[in-house]
Amino acid sequence: MTPLTTPLPETALASVVDLARDRAPSLQVADLADAAGYSPFHFSRLFSAQLGIGPGQYLIALRVGRAKELLLADDAAVIDVACEVGFDSLSSFGRRFRSTVGVTPGQLRRLAQTVADAPPRPFTMLRPHPLGERAVRAVLDLPEGTDRRGDPSIWVGWYPQPAPIGLPSSGVLVTGVDHVDLPLCAGAPFLLAFAVPPHADPLDLLAPRAPMVAAHPAPLTGPGEVTLSFGTSAAGGSVPMLSALPALRPA
Repeated sequence: MTPLTTPLPETALASVVDLARDRAPSLQVADLADAAGYSPFHFSRLFSAQLGIGPGQYLIALRVGRAKELLLADDAAVIDVACEVGFDSLSSFGRRFRSTVGVTPGQLRRLAQTVADAPPRPFTMLRPHPLGERAVRAVLDLPEGTDRRGDPSIWVGWYPQPAPIGLPSSGVLVTGVDHVDLPLCAGAPFLLAFAVPPHADPLDLLAPRAPMVAAHPAPLTGPGEVTLSFGTSAAGGSVPMLSALPALRPA
């Protein structure tokens, strides 16, 4: 039986992604649909089937990702940053920023100062799980030549959608291991991971331009073992790493 919704063709996706990355602040979903040669409704269905989120959410993610870079690059006023990335009011920008990053613009800047002085150390957001509880073992498959002797630090977490938007529901930051065991997380079935390079500066930690990431391609609702293969998310329509993960570390 032919599926009701098929992914967007790779050539159309590539053209749409290039357009969105170049001009996200000035674009609407209809502009992307027109570039791909589909009606907005049909395009949205195909785009969502390919990336797991809608094109409107993707455009917002690109705008917020750019806002993070601008906020960390200098001391420009937050309202100026908001306008540059396509928001017409400070309040709407602030709400959207906090919901996708997990902190306010001002908190992001303060967090950058904090991690410059004390980079995140391994920590866990996982609740203790008794022997035999349903869990997923995630095998961490890093690129050949990556040094695992405490380097890099690796975040593995559960998200409610297949994109690093908003703070994760649960997770752990580890170093020097080749796997982690995570209890299943109700309402957050998508397992995403992010490798932090050694001696990363605040920009690398909080607004990485080409992070080393891994994601399981389907929601996980039962126990078992999966492999998370890491690669650079610089192409293919990947959503920017929006979560301000250092905000999760214990005080």
